[in-house]
Amino acid sequence: MEKRIPYQVFYYLLFLVVLFFGVYIRFEDSRIWEENSAFFYYKGEPLYSEYDSFYFARYALDMKEGLFKSGGIDNFRFYPDNSSKARLSDELSFAPRYSYSGHIISYVFYVLSEITGKSVAWLTYWLIPFMAVSVAVPLYFYLNKIKLPWAGLLGGLVAVSAPMYLGRTGLMRLDHDVFNLTLPFLIALFFYLFFQSSNFKKKLLWILLSSFTLIFYHLWYAHPNLNFVLLLTFLLAYFWDYLRARILKRGIEQTFSREDLLYLALLILPQLWYIWAGPYALYLQVKTLVFNLKSPTSADILFKDFPNIFMSISELQKMSFGEVITSVVFNKILGVIGLVGVFLLFIFHFRKLFFLFPFFGIGLLSFFSGARFAMYLAPFIGIGLGYLVHFLFERALPYLDIFKEEYKQGLVTASVGLLVFITALLSQKQALGLVSTPKIFSPLVRDMEWIRLNTPKNAVIFSWWDYGYAYQLYARRAVFHDGGTQASPKTYLVARALAATDPREGWLFTSFISNYGLTGLARILKEGKSASEVVEEIKQGKYAQPIKDPIYWVFTDDLISKFGWIYYFGSYDFNRREGQFGKILAPSCKLISTNMVQCPDLQDAVLDLNNGIITVKNGSVPIKDFHFYNGSALITKRFFDQGYTVEIIRTASNQTGLFLVEPPADNSLFNQMFLLRKYDSRYFELVHDDFPYAVIYRVKPE
Repeated sequence: MEKRIPYQVFYYLLFLVVLFFGVYIRFEDSRIWEENSAFFYYKGEPLYSEYDSFYFARYALDMKEGLFKSGGIDNFRFYPDNSSKARLSDELSFAPRYSYSGHIISYVFYVLSEITGKSVAWLTYWLIPFMAVSVAVPLYFYLNKIKLPWAGLLGGLVAVSAPMYLGRTGLMRLDHDVFNLTLPFLIALFFYLFFQSSNFKKKLLWILLSSFTLIFYHLWYAHPNLNFVLLLTFLLAYFWDYLRARILKRGIEQTFSREDLLYLALLILPQLWYIWAGPYALYLQVKTLVFNLKSPTSADILFKDFPNIFMSISELQKMSFGEVITSVVFNKILGVIGLVGVFLLFIFHFRKLFFLFPFFGIGLLSFFSGARFAMYLAPFIGIGLGYLVHFLFERALPYLDIFKEEYKQGLVTASVGLLVFITALLSQKQALGLVSTPKIFSPLVRDMEWIRLNTPKNAVIFSWWDYGYAYQLYARRAVFHDGGTQASPKTYLVARALAATDPREGWLFTSFISNYGLTGLARILKEGKSASEVVEEIKQGKYAQPIKDPIYWVFTDDLISKFGWIYYFGSYDFNRREGQFGKILAPSCKLISTNMVQCPDLQDAVLDLNNGIITVKNGSVPIKDFHFYNGSALITKRFFDQGYTVEIIRTASNQTGLFLVEPPADNSLFNQMFLLRKYDSRYFELVHDDFPYAVIYRVKPE
């Protein structure tokens, strides 16, 4: 009698290794967090490591405080266009509204916080790593069900440790992405189990689970096009034989039993409240992402002359083939092999994996449309690696009369599979080098809390969009734009104010944004004026009005690295359709003698502050101006009419920072008011100076 080896136990043990590895590489970052606890925690709570996390945490807080009303206007966002009157047309409203669709993650964490008594922050810390690795569960059970366990194991391994997915599901990252792969793969598994079952009760169970999970998936992510694709794959599979016969023009007698109608009703009817939007949304996404054809909306047409803010967002940028592969696996060779393997997999097992195929297509978009899709590719690269093991020993070699015996085939497949698994594990171990750290450190959270405690409740934050969600969460104040509303011309207007050289001009743009907003801008543009004409009229004071609500300009340390794009948009030339990148360099330097500074970060450049010369290996460049701010007074010295501006700033804690600013950006209000604390008291009042973390000005109302 042929000896049998309990492979399933072996596979389950490796499956546990995958889950443990995924959780471990996330919690391993906690060591760094403890070492930097003074910055990574605030008042005993860990800080979030991603911008959108502030948004979902804020929604949970709004639910706790009774502010969240589904369908109601979200008064923290997009000021002053957060009112029912803020409309482009009867169909299009600018006002952001609360909705459970797409925000059920906030509700889940709010409920868990109420039940456990733990804060949303601590629940995020402990739960997200476990939620993130859940993607491996449906993958393994799906592929193991079709007797491809190595594909399931390696698919899960690569998925949980892919750099792109890890970066989007790391420690303290409260976001959709922890279930954005898990839920569609789970639905696909339920679909497959439905078709494999012949028992009515089992079929009923799988269709009910499918229907419930589809609803939850929409509440989780709010992309009806993805739910529509999943439903479409189910319907195609359900009517496959009938459609095939019709295409081949073969006679087929199609009858539907009451059970068939019940299954379809249980699956489709609960989705009708949202799925109607799916086909059109799918059409738009295919048109835009696959064929790069975009139909401009009425808003796009109206605001077409303003710069495209999306060009500054990294996750929307296209990547090369090699960059896509290395965003999934650390070893490019394994990545290419896995890509070949997954194509073979779909060739030989298309019908069995039909429900997964659309998401493989989404993953392939990462080669054409942007980095955000790479996480969808990750599991399929791993699946392809694992499938090649099955393909080699269960399909290819048996044709050569090698390893045809079941016992020998199983033993060799398990041995080679384990070798590939260990190789991939060792390759993906490099994920330990990727550390998830807070997007905001505790000193800035302290400053945001200062805003909450020391400004009126109707105060509005005027700053760049990245920390918009954070102000809403920690400062509990409204903002002009944030990570979900940054694409409008309002972002240009904010940048224009920060890049201005005249304080009056900065005030005029603030007044315009505060009183007119996007709604008022749209109304003016509809009168036939061009964007450049409106901007020129704002500068001339045509739209100047007293500022009704308290407005606070807030400068934060992260904006120094983002100043290049801020100045680009702020200096945008509507005729040339481009701006100028502003340069503020913050090199690490050391004093080597009196008024002589060496900066290793700048090719060992030596700054001679006696004679106004910067010496580098290939020559020298002049220093135009030198500024020294000692914490209370600004000392200035002019050297030449051109060249860099050198600024040395001393903080309240007696630390010193050196900045090099390239003209004309050195005259911008951003540089003058943030780095040098030089401002015009007719328009602004310095109310909080915690440089470099935050410098806050109150805008004078008139």
